[in-house]
Amino acid sequence: MPELPEVETIRLRLKPNIVNKTIKSIFVLEHKQFIGEKKTAINQKIVDITRVGKILAIRLSNKKYLNIHFKLSGQFLFAKKINDAVYRNVIPFTKTNKMPGSTTRIIIKFTDGSGLFFNDLRKFGWIKVADKPEQPKGIDILSKRFTLDYFKKVTGLVNKPIKVFLLDQDKIAGIGNIYANDSLFLARVHPLRKTQSLTEREKTRLYRSIRKVISEGLEDQGSSGADEAFILPDGSKGKHQRRFLVYQREKQPCLVCKTPIKRIKHHGRSSFFCPICQKL
Repeated sequence: MPELPEVETIRLRLKPNIVNKTIKSIFVLEHKQFIGEKKTAINQKIVDITRVGKILAIRLSNKKYLNIHFKLSGQFLFAKKINDAVYRNVIPFTKTNKMPGSTTRIIIKFTDGSGLFFNDLRKFGWIKVADKPEQPKGIDILSKRFTLDYFKKVTGLVNKPIKVFLLDQDKIAGIGNIYANDSLFLARVHPLRKTQSLTEREKTRLYRSIRKVISEGLEDQGSSGADEAFILPDGSKGKHQRRFLVYQREKQPCLVCKTPIKRIKHHGRSSFFCPICQKL
């Protein structure tokens, strides 16, 4: 699933390519993934593209928005020539470098002949026409409001496993399984620790670890993990998978103590950790 670094990378790459362009048409190939009236967006100029948490918001000249959530396997591909879109790399899940592909669900065409392909293998992602940007309740990690004081406060309000807490977008917006696993390792906190059991020192360490791994993910333009689901709008891959600390490193040696990394499943997600460095 694209997390904050991946979605922010998409935003930064798309912005210079789509802002000030006018939407000519929208082709919806999977109707459940486009919510709202297409005609609201047709003939409208793109004014800006913003992000909160894992959600993009494309602002239109009529003050409406196209909100986008990539969910598990969503992708946005930009093409200078929408009717002749060929990429350097084979697009994951499609077995081709030409678009549209077998996973293309929505095509947005601009008046200059360029456009966007919204691909989604699992069909969980969506594009919504709305009056305002859709935002999670939690504070975005890159926001000035995501302070150490805030983090200490919200971790003290619930007593769920810390890994589950980190994935709760109503508390912290933007972090997902990749960066939660590596943040916990860096902070030396076991994923099953209850939030209220964390000491003040551990909370400080974890807060700083989150900021660090998110920053590194942004530097690397996101993570294209084992499934390679995440790609940039030009079809290229992110690079942060080269710096994974524990995520997807089951049975590989811990980078600190050389103990094999373990994987457990809880709340439907895989957690990776070092049993020595992250004792329960």
